[in-house]
Formats: sequence, C-alpha cells, structure tokens
Amino acid sequence: MKFFLHKLRERWRRLPTWLRRLGGACAIVFLIGLVTLGIVWQHYAGIAATYDMAALTRGQNETLIVDVRGELIGSASDIEREPVTLQNVPPHLIQAVIATEDARFYSHPGFDLVGLMRAAVANFTSHGIRQGGSTITQQLARNAFGLQGRTYERKLTEIFLAMRIERERTKDQILTDYLNRIYLGHGCSGVGAAARCYFGKDVRDITLIEAATLAGIIKAPVTFSPITQPKLARQKRDLTLKRMAETGAITEAEAAAAQDAPVVVRHDKTRVRTGYMLAAARAEFQRMGLKPGTPPTMSMTLRLDWQQRLDDMMRQHLDTLAPKDKNGLQGAVIVLDNRSGAILAMQGGRDFTTSPFNRALEGVRPPGTAFLPLVYATALTLQPDVTDFPMIDGPLDNKQAMIGGLVGTLGEWGADGEAVTYTGGTITPMQALLEGRTAATVRLGYQVGLDPLRAALGRCGFTTPLRTEAAFTLGQSHARLIELARAFTAIANDGRPCPLPRLLLSSSSPRSDEVFTPAAASHVRNTMISGMMRPEYRKPLVEHKLAQKSIAGFGGVTYDRTDAWFIGSDRALTCLVWIGHDKDIPIAPKATAATAALPLWAAVFEMVTAGQPKGWDAKGGLPKLLAVPLRALPVEDEVRVPAIPPASEVVLGPDPYRTAAVPVAP
Repeated sequence: MKFFLHKLRERWRRLPTWLRRLGGACAIVFLIGLVTLGIVWQHYAGIAATYDMAALTRGQNETLIVDVRGELIGSASDIEREPVTLQNVPPHLIQAVIATEDARFYSHPGFDLVGLMRAAVANFTSHGIRQGGSTITQQLARNAFGLQGRTYERKLTEIFLAMRIERERTKDQILTDYLNRIYLGHGCSGVGAAARCYFGKDVRDITLIEAATLAGIIKAPVTFSPITQPKLARQKRDLTLKRMAETGAITEAEAAAAQDAPVVVRHDKTRVRTGYMLAAARAEFQRMGLKPGTPPTMSMTLRLDWQQRLDDMMRQHLDTLAPKDKNGLQGAVIVLDNRSGAILAMQGGRDFTTSPFNRALEGVRPPGTAFLPLVYATALTLQPDVTDFPMIDGPLDNKQAMIGGLVGTLGEWGADGEAVTYTGGTITPMQALLEGRTAATVRLGYQVGLDPLRAALGRCGFTTPLRTEAAFTLGQSHARLIELARAFTAIANDGRPCPLPRLLLSSSSPRSDEVFTPAAASHVRNTMISGMMRPEYRKPLVEHKLAQKSIAGFGGVTYDRTDAWFIGSDRALTCLVWIGHDKDIPIAPKATAATAALPLWAAVFEMVTAGQPKGWDAKGGLPKLLAVPLRALPVEDEVRVPAIPPASEVVLGPDPYRTAAVPVAP
C-alpha cells in the first residue's frame, strides 16, 4: 500500500502544474458536493422520517364511514371511496395503470432515475417545473401526505418519502394503496368508487376497455372524463392500450380490437350505494364538529343491505299505490331502537338521485289521527281516572275543533272505514282510541284542558309549535317525522322516550325524562295492540307473518288525506312509515292508513325483525281482550274489534249535539 501511494505521488509531481491545480480544484468540488449531498440527504431523510406511514391506508384528511357491520359506505367528506384488495382488481387494470404511470414500477427503489432525468431536461428548457417524472410510489407519497406545490423542495421530500415507503412496504402493498387513493374525477377516490361511478359495476368486473379508460384519465380525470369528455377519454384510452402493447401486457391485435370499440359509460349517480344514509351521516358528522380524518373510521347504526332493500321497497310500494301519480308521491321510513335511540333503518324518499331531501330526518308533516295515541297517553298522564269515563258518542260542533269550515259538524275521518255511524250513547276514551274517533278525542281534550294537554305534549320533544285550537289533538299541527317516531318510543318505554336519535355509533345522548306515566303508556300500548286486529289490517300482516304477533300499532290519515301514517312497535324497536306528497295534495280520494302506509310498514317491520319481532305478549300470542283468536280465522274473514265497557255512568262534558246517532261521511 505504501509503495502504491509513493508511486502515485511521484506521478502526481510529474504532471504539469496547471493540470495539478485543475485536479485539485475538481477534488475540492467533489468533496464539497459529497458533503453537500450528505447534508441534503440527512436533511430530507429526517423530514421523511417524521411522516406517519399509517396515512397511506387512510383517506386523505377524511373519515371513512362504515355500516353497523363494518361494510364500507363512503367517506365523511364529499369524496367517494370504495377500498379494494389487489386480489379483487383484474390483472388488465393493474397492467394498464403500470404501463401508463410507471413502467419500471417493480424494479426501481421508489424513484425512476430515467424519468427524473427526462423531467429535469424538460424543466430546464422550460425554465420551470413542468414535468415531475413521478413514479407510482411518489404519487402515493404526494397524495397520502398532501404534498402541494411545484417546488424542488417538495419534489425532494416526495422522493425521500417514496424511498422510505419502498423500504417499509412491499410493492403489492404500495400498488394497493395507490389504487385505493388515486383521484379519478366526479368525487371518486380509488378505482373501486370510479368503476361503480363510470361503469355501474364492481371493479372486479370491469373489462380491458374500461380498465384502459380508467388508467388513461389518471393524469387529468376532469379534463379526460368519459362522462363529460368522451372523445378525449377515448384518445387517452387508446394511448393506454398502445402502451400496454409496447410493454407486452397485451398483444397488438388485442390493442387494435379494443381501440375499435366505443367508450360505454353507465354513470351511477349514487356511486357507492350511499343515498340518504351517507348524506345523513355526513350531516351528523359535521354537526358533531369532528375534524376529517379524526377518527379515521366511524360506524353508522344502519345496515347497508337494509338500506338497499328499503330503496326497492319504497319504489315498488309507491309505484303500486299510485302508478299514474304525476305529483311525485313520496314516502319515508324510520326505525328506532327503543332504548338507545339508534336509527336502525331509514329511507328519506322515493329516489335520492332525483330528490335528495331526507324527509325522514328533515321532513315536517301533519300527523293527522296518527297523533291520537300520544294525545291519549298525555291525557291519561294528566288525569289517570279518565281511563274508563264514558264520553258522548255523537257528532261535534266543528267550532270546537276548528278544522276546515266554521259551521257544521266535525267529520269522523280517523277510522279506515267509508263512514262512521255514531251510537248516540257513550264511548270510553280507550274505545275511542281503539276506533280512532275524532269527535271523542276533541271532547277528551276539553275535559283534560287544552292548555295543560298542549303543554304536556310539548314535553315529547316537538320543536314545531302545536296549534292553539283543539285541532292539535287531531294531529293538525305539523311535526318532524323523526320527532314523531321518537315520541312513540315513549309508549313502548313505559313513558320515557328514547334518547335523541342518532346515526353514528360514536355519538350518544343522555337519558330522557319521563313524559307519560307508566300506567298511561301501558293503557295506550295495550289499546294499540288490540287495534292491530282491525279487519282492514289483516292482509298485509298475514302476508308478512306478523298477524299472530303481539305488536302495538296505529295508523292514521290527515283530514284531507294528504298524509297517511302507520307507526308500530315491539319491545325492541319502533317503526314509522309516512306516505304523501311534499305539498298538500291528497294521496287518493279514499286513501287510508291501511291501504297507503301499512303494506310498506309490514314489509319493513318483517325485515328489521327478521320475522321474529319481540312482541308484548311473553308467549307471542294475541291480546286477551279479543274473544276470537286470529290464528283460527282465514285471511278474508273479518274480526270485530270488541267494545270496551265503561266503568262509570258519568258523561264527560256538555255537548249541544247530544242527540240520536248521526252518520257523518269522512
């Protein structure tokens, strides 16, 4: 070694002075460059080390929302995401992406030196950064960590992050993260959401042509959108097919055949099967004041498969109910857990794509005679001894109700029959509730006191004011659907409504105060159980295997039949169904709760209880009040709702129409 160094020095001294000086200068420059490179390397490697690699598998500054069973619904932001595994991505899509974005993906350490040199030349000649030469790994780093701007500092950070990613993750993991994060336009992040948005199918089912289309629009998904710019999208697709042939992914013949085919788009506006449920989850997420990405995942109380079935149920029911309706007949469904207030199922309308307004959560409609159980539970809470007092069973001066005109008698529209014949005698409050009698309900309101009754009803949590006239006892005041459903859980919960309804499992509400006495709730609940024996209720209940179950249900309509309702519960949950228009347009001249709302309610209740509702009778049988067992009757037979005899001869309140029976049309 010493001999070698001695010879080297001897040769160095023999060199011309100018050459020795030039060599010394080059050596100094090299050493300075080496030191500088070390400093830069250490600096940017240190910066790269500060980033959390967990961001690679999370949405970019977003929270993913899953259903109660963990199935992905979407994100809390407006970006749609449907994560996929590499096994579910067809090979031709992977090949198309690699051929287009990073042909040397499986051989480079995170950055492609050839690509960087090409980009450097282009940037030097253009006096700025025009090309990035980014690999798939660099694009992933830029997307996952939000590296913005076109500066050399950002580019160096991106390269060092890419090298770190390559050290800590496999190529397949990197590719999976990339395919799940790349933005592909129209609010879609990742190939899973994009396949459903553009082609209406799962990513595993897309064809070579569709795969080349997706890969072709990666660089500029808005500019080359196959929805808005089909010609440009086809050009990019054809370039992708050409690149795939050049890399050997497909043959020249396959590329040529694919290039001859048009770009066919089946735009799925709902993208990842979200509809009302995701929109509602996003709204609740914002109300909670949470920051996107914290937490990374939130679970809804809803089930995605139920929501998909509800979509079909709603459309089929409305089409069957009013096939020629040109006014846009709508509907809403709410299913609440009686104890927790969790919204187990929800449908906000006929079709989210044409009407995204969520009637279930935001809708305000008059409940009509569906409001009666709450009125009677409140009346029995204020005056427990009113339970068996007889009331006049006859027509009522409409001035006492203030519905419609100011003269004449109040029409009985609460029962689902074509007309009501008064007995001219007396009727008990529970019998009046059982039959949905409106005149008797108004009389009960005056007996208890309209002001105390209105104030007590307000404790149910209604945010819309009740009318000052007695018409509020007949549901002529508007109410939010979700608040009405919650109020009915108080009848199921022995007088205490569920906590404030919620859609996200991470949110919670304090326990509610008692609004009805347990005895009042029990009286009304038992009456509702007996009311399920109405003959007009038979067919849908039998069809959905609910006829022999002990369920508390009640249906009602508004005075002019603009709204039809059915609300029912078992021990575990309460289900509300509303049918009507967004404007005050009658559903049909003879629309009733039994024809308009009950069929959909029965179908939904069967679904959410899986055919095994937790009825109120421990044995699951019929209420003891009935003399004739329902199970012994065929579907077409009628069941007469039994009368409840009064326990007292006292008649509640004076009435100018205390005369013979007078039939009044609804």
